[in-house]
Amino acid sequence: MIRKTILLSGLIFLTTIGSASAGDEGAGYAASFLEIPIGARAAAMGGAYMGISDDGAGLLYNPAGLANMKKKLFTTSYRAMKLDRSLTYISILFPTQGNSVLGINWLYAGSGSVEARNSLGQLAGHDVSFNSHDIGILFAKRFENYLSAGLKINYFQSNFTEINSGTVGIDFGIMIYFDQLVDREKRDLMPVQNIQLGVAVKNIGARFVWSNSEYVRRYFGGNTPASEQVDNVPTEFAIGGAASFLHKTLNLAVDILKHNKSTVRFYTGAEYLVEQKFAIRAGLSDGSFTAGTGYLFKLGGNTLAIDYAFSTDKAGEGEEHIFSFDILF
Repeated sequence: MIRKTILLSGLIFLTTIGSASAGDEGAGYAASFLEIPIGARAAAMGGAYMGISDDGAGLLYNPAGLANMKKKLFTTSYRAMKLDRSLTYISILFPTQGNSVLGINWLYAGSGSVEARNSLGQLAGHDVSFNSHDIGILFAKRFENYLSAGLKINYFQSNFTEINSGTVGIDFGIMIYFDQLVDREKRDLMPVQNIQLGVAVKNIGARFVWSNSEYVRRYFGGNTPASEQVDNVPTEFAIGGAASFLHKTLNLAVDILKHNKSTVRFYTGAEYLVEQKFAIRAGLSDGSFTAGTGYLFKLGGNTLAIDYAFSTDKAGEGEEHIFSFDILF
């Protein structure tokens, strides 16, 4: 009875989720860089990755999706952005016993730097910059054929010129594989396969505490009063579905994300396998069009994937290009 209820709930979700809509995205809150789609494959699919999350970028979407890894995986990605910004990440995954996986990742978001000036417009003799880091440790496990779960502990570090702040946040996700609730003979004949539902809660407990006392003492003297500010990182709730069609050559995905400082955001994407080694992708990332491609090939005894994504202009920030490289070994 429980298995039938789970299966029915997932099918209803996948057939009705397309009616959801998203408003304008909020801004001006702590760690907002975490909402930028990471990884070229995921970015090309509009960031609709909550119900997939099966590669090196999955650590940053739904940690439960990594439980199926059977080989070690190294991933690196770079997102070239306008306004002197960049987004880079590295992740490594290690399969362990009992259908489980351990992983680590480092995500860097940089904004470049500008020369500091005083209230009179004169150069102050130093630069002002802002950059952030996310260092995470992941554990994911497949408990049943139809269910996996994952936990990721993040350490966030942000630096604004010489003012630093760090915090810890937790991501938790589950993945339900609905096709595993159907007998194998029937599953192979189904027109829709790989039906998956991912749910995640992210940034639990993260909050930055900022103090400018050191900066004020160095540049303005001890008589200038210092200040302190607390920035709570919004806890994000996300749900996403994915399914395969046309004998698993067409993958469709859709995500809905929400936190207390933004309106609902809607992401949708598609991936078509022209052949087993070559894929083309497209999507909508909260209203912005995305597209990309990927190629998979053997390199010695290892498997190498090269992915590229393109994102159209959003809020006057210009187009962006994303490159990712994955090595299975």
